[in-house]
Amino acid sequence: MAFSLATHETAMRAVTNPGSLSPERLVVAAMMTAIAALILAVAGVAVGVPLAVSMLVSFGLGASSCSWIARRLPREWDGLRRTHRGWCLLWLLLALAAVARTAGVAWFMADPTHAQASVYWFDGFYRSHSCYSQYWRAAELARAGARNLYDTAHYAGKIGRFGVDEFLYVPQFLILPRLGLAVGGDFYQIRAAWFALEAALLAVATLALCKWIGGPAGRRLALLLPALWLSSPILATLQVGNYQLAAIALAIIAMLSFERNRPLLGGALLALAAFKLWPGILLVYLVVTKRWRPVAWTIAFSLLYCAIAYLWMGSRPYEAFLHYDWPRIVSRDAWPYVEDDLDVSGINDSVPGLVLKLKALGVHGMTHSLEDIVEKAWTLVVLGLAVLAALGERHLSRQERACCWLSLLTLASFRAPFIPDIYGLITPLLLWSLVAASTQFTGRTTAWLAMLWAALSAVLPFTGTPLVGYGRLAVSTASQFIAIGLCFWVLFRYLRRSPETHTAPLINSNQFVYGGK
Repeated sequence: MAFSLATHETAMRAVTNPGSLSPERLVVAAMMTAIAALILAVAGVAVGVPLAVSMLVSFGLGASSCSWIARRLPREWDGLRRTHRGWCLLWLLLALAAVARTAGVAWFMADPTHAQASVYWFDGFYRSHSCYSQYWRAAELARAGARNLYDTAHYAGKIGRFGVDEFLYVPQFLILPRLGLAVGGDFYQIRAAWFALEAALLAVATLALCKWIGGPAGRRLALLLPALWLSSPILATLQVGNYQLAAIALAIIAMLSFERNRPLLGGALLALAAFKLWPGILLVYLVVTKRWRPVAWTIAFSLLYCAIAYLWMGSRPYEAFLHYDWPRIVSRDAWPYVEDDLDVSGINDSVPGLVLKLKALGVHGMTHSLEDIVEKAWTLVVLGLAVLAALGERHLSRQERACCWLSLLTLASFRAPFIPDIYGLITPLLLWSLVAASTQFTGRTTAWLAMLWAALSAVLPFTGTPLVGYGRLAVSTASQFIAIGLCFWVLFRYLRRSPETHTAPLINSNQFVYGGK
C-alpha cells in the first residue's frame, strides 16, 4: 500500500486531540534535540568548557526543550505509528543511526585524539585531513602580514595530527577565519567552532526549506532529514570542515530570504556563499527573474566584503591572489595530484575532470586544451539552464523552485577543475530529499529512492575497501553521472511543460504529491 500522508491526515484529524502531545512528535523532537545537543556540546568545547560539562549542559537543555519543540511539530504526524508501523520503525532506525554517527563525529571534533569515532575511522587520510587547516594557516599568515600568503611553502608540515591544505580561496574569504583568530582559542578550539557553525547552518537551511515548502511535501521532507544527515557526504564534510557545506546552506537561506522579501539579509548571505564562486549562478537566476533588489544587495555586500578584507589585511592578499594564485588555478597547477594520482582523479566530480579520467583509461588526445574547451562548454550549458529555469519560475511550485536552485548549484559546482566526491555529492543529496519528499512511497519507488540515495552517498575512502584505481574511478564516475542526470531530469521535467500543466505531478498522480505554491 502506498504511503500517502494526505490520506492519513484526513483520517487522523477527526480522532486526534488537538491538545495532546503524541509519541510521534515526542520521538521526532527527541531526535532533533539530540543532534542539536551534540552540536551545542562541541560549541561549548570550542569556548573552553570541558567536554563532560558541555555534554551535560547541552543534553539538559535539550531534554527541557523537547516537549516545547514537540508541541510545535505538525499534528498530522499523530497516529502514524498505528497506520504506518513499518515506516515508523524504519524512520526510527535511520534517526538513531544519524544520531549515533553524528555523536561519533562530534566526539572527534571535540577531541581529535578519538579518531576511532570519525566517519572513516579505518582510513588514514580522513583521520588526518582537515580542510579547516588551510583557513587557519592563511589567517595566521594574513595577521602576520605575509607578502604572499598563497605561497605553497607556507602549507608544508602539520598541525598536530592534521596535514595542512593549500589555501585557494579569494582574499575576502579570510574575513571568516580572521574572526576566529580575533576571538581567541587554538586551532582545535576554532576547528570545533567551525564544525558547530557549519552543522547549525545546515540544520537551519533544511528546516527553513521544510517550513517554506509546507504542506505534505514539506512535512515529508522533514521526515527525510535523518536519511540526509546520515549520509557520508554530509558527515564527512562536517568532519573535514570544508566551506562547501556552509556555502550551500548559506545559498539556500539566501534564496529563501529573497522569497520572503528580505533582500538585505539574502544579499549578505549569498555574497558570503559566493566566496566559493559557483553559488554566483543564482545571481544569474535572479537577474533573469528581474529581482533587482536582491541582485543589488548581493553585489553591494560582495563589494563590502572586499573592502573589509582590504582595509583589515591590506593589499598583499589581493596582489598575491592575482599574480600568484589565480594563474595557478587557471592553469590547473594548483591541483597537480589530480593528474598524477589515479585514486584522486577517480573521485573528481568535475565535468572538465572527465578528460583526465579518459586519459587515465588510455584514451588519446585528452589534453589540458580539451579540458579548457569542456570547461567553457559546460559553463555555457549551466548559464543556459539558469536562464531557462528563471524564465519558467513563475509557473513552478515552491518545491519545484527549490529543486531548480539545487540543480543549478550542483551543475555549477561541477565546473570546477577539482571537486572531490565528498563535496560534490552534497547538493545532489539535498535534491534527492526534495524529490523523495514529493514521492508517494510504494515498494517500487522506495527501492529506487534507496538505490539513488546509496549512489549519491558513495564517498569512497582511500583505504579499507577493495576499490582502488580503476574500481574507484568506475564507482565514483557512476555517482557523478547519476548526480548530473538527476539535475537534468528535474530541470527538463519542469521546464518542458506548458504553463497550464506546471501544477501537475512530476510523473503521474499515483506517484507524486506537491505542497502549496
